Amino acid sequence: KIASILYPNKIEKKFAVTGTNGKTSVSSFVYQIWRKQDYKAAFVGTLGVISNNNRISKTNLTTADVITNHKILYKLNNSKCKNIIFEASSIGLHQKRLYPIKFDVVAFTNLSKDHLDYHKNINNYKNTKSLLFSHYTKKKSIAVINSDSKYSNFFFKNCRDNQISILDFGKKADFLKILQIKKIENGFKIKINLKKKQFEVEFKCSSQFEIYNQLCAILMVFGKKLDQKHMHFLRGLKNPDGRLEKIYDKNDIKVYVDYAHTADALSKVLYALKQITLGKLFLVFGCGGDRDRTKRSRMTKEALKYSDQIFITDDNPRFEDPEQIISDMLKGLNKKNLEKVKVIRGRSKAIKFAINQLSKSDILLIAGKGHEDYQIIKNKHYNFSDKRIAKDFLRLS
Repeated sequence: KIASILYPNKIEKKFAVTGTNGKTSVSSFVYQIWRKQDYKAAFVGTLGVISNNNRISKTNLTTADVITNHKILYKLNNSKCKNIIFEASSIGLHQKRLYPIKFDVVAFTNLSKDHLDYHKNINNYKNTKSLLFSHYTKKKSIAVINSDSKYSNFFFKNCRDNQISILDFGKKADFLKILQIKKIENGFKIKINLKKKQFEVEFKCSSQFEIYNQLCAILMVFGKKLDQKHMHFLRGLKNPDGRLEKIYDKNDIKVYVDYAHTADALSKVLYALKQITLGKLFLVFGCGGDRDRTKRSRMTKEALKYSDQIFITDDNPRFEDPEQIISDMLKGLNKKNLEKVKVIRGRSKAIKFAINQLSKSDILLIAGKGHEDYQIIKNKHYNFSDKRIAKDFLRLS
């Protein structure tokens, strides 16, 4: 409260989005749609503070501490910012880092197991996510909900209990209903039912989850007024850094970088890439240290469903023994699965080795760190970028 008094703001529209995956993409898409309408806008989250197409500061957390957040709002207000969207992480919500902001529009993308080292179980995690809809809204707030999440009914009930309006999207939705998703060259054609009107929209993207993120964003921006005429704002939307980002596409070889660091996110990205892979699909990934150990073997098992070859390596080991992390990732794998897995300690070495295995029509995904330009070993941050290492090596290859 003191921070909000010391750093006041009169920013007109305040949005927030929560969910296990997709927060950064939805925030970026909302921001890009605002910019297309010439609004002075900003988004705050994993990539830092982005305003007027510039990163004006970095943040070490998806949702910064409460004092930093009010300083950000104050600074943006002084630069005449009118609209802002925050990524609301479960830990950020639990620690009241967004208090006492009341948001005009809040959104839920999806929920899968993550941060159980902190929340202990999925129920606590789910309940913490729901705080965005109960503690950070006002009477006229609107909630945008992904109806296709298996947890959507929990969030619908939460919104009804708090008497806030619901606009949903997805195949099971009432408001923005997806009737059909058809794969076409360079993307998808989607048949939509909106306000008793049916129409088709083309999306130039590689995966279905990108479609969901873009629909969530446009629904957040236009709310109940959303109409077919607004769909042109989806044209030309760009994925944020490190989100299914294609960094190489030459000589019939493609290399992607993605931030996926949960089993669900990794599964969705690999599934999307498998649909467009004519040769083999290779994966380089690891798991972070001092984080949820239970997801490590799950991530490897999901990876094995779609990858032809996996290279397990270091991520951000922090204070944990990297060998122990890798041992957790290999737990429960049978002999046949282990034949598809190669352990290469040293992330740079693993990336270069994987690139050397690529031949015509192959795709490589480097997952887990995405936009990050550092690697955390013990308590030190070392300069390290998956994108830079891969690009430099590909240039020399």
